[in-house]
Amino acid sequence: MIKVLLKGGLGNQMFQYALGRVLSISNNTDLELDTSYLDLEIKNVTKRGYDLDVFGVEINYIENNTPFIFKTFKNKTLTNLFLMIRKVFKVKGQELSYSFNPEILNIGRDAYLSGYFQSYKYFEKYKDQIIKDFTFKNIPNNIEVLGGEISNTNSVCVHVRRGDYVGNKLHEVVDRDYYKNGIDIISQKAKIEKIYVFSDDIAWCEQNLKFNFETIFVGEEYAGFKNSGHMYLMSQCRNFIIANSSFSWWAAWLAPRQDKMVICPNNWFADSSINSLDLIPETWVRI
Repeated sequence: MIKVLLKGGLGNQMFQYALGRVLSISNNTDLELDTSYLDLEIKNVTKRGYDLDVFGVEINYIENNTPFIFKTFKNKTLTNLFLMIRKVFKVKGQELSYSFNPEILNIGRDAYLSGYFQSYKYFEKYKDQIIKDFTFKNIPNNIEVLGGEISNTNSVCVHVRRGDYVGNKLHEVVDRDYYKNGIDIISQKAKIEKIYVFSDDIAWCEQNLKFNFETIFVGEEYAGFKNSGHMYLMSQCRNFIIANSSFSWWAAWLAPRQDKMVICPNNWFADSSINSLDLIPETWVRI
């Protein structure tokens, strides 16, 4: 059986699930998602819940209790100590860096995966299956109507991640010049009719982002179940200027148009020395 420890929000969980799904298919075995880490209260880590239920994901079950004693007691210190030990001793299934590790794909049919695994290279050979798995369910009518409008116009998705990124040591908030430069690049190669802005701080966007195109600031009424409405709507856009966020990464990746332009930040992490080359598809434009 392939077991995957889920960490982070929706976008992170999608990366973790995608690798687990690939390994379960290639090894003809079952997949189990371990949600116990999501139950912990950890300092300087945004509390998350299980988010993959926004999709029609096919798995055997979700287990909240695992054989490991540190999870049984829901002890965050023991949990992080266990994960650190796995990394130091390079235990099979433990992510050692942010770079793509092809050896993971040959891990076999009995493995416990812990990491973020943020690279499309883990699942690019199974792209059609992953897209099928990540089909949104129960989209409300108001969101579906707006999605039809977006998909039928020369639209640009602008995603601004603030919230827990403000003052974050791992990620920095992308500045306004990045979005302006992104619009300039897209407008030179494609027609822009409307810009749709999505954010966890839409009030800030309304006050600080000004473009020379009709701009719609998409509010909370379109967020949907666990913000799946926003990701669905973003994926309906024709072109993209994403934040350094796995949430908008997935929205752009799921977008069906083959000719889409995706602009992304050159530095994904606050520490520019961290290698994120395996995260960004070759056709995307880093600025």
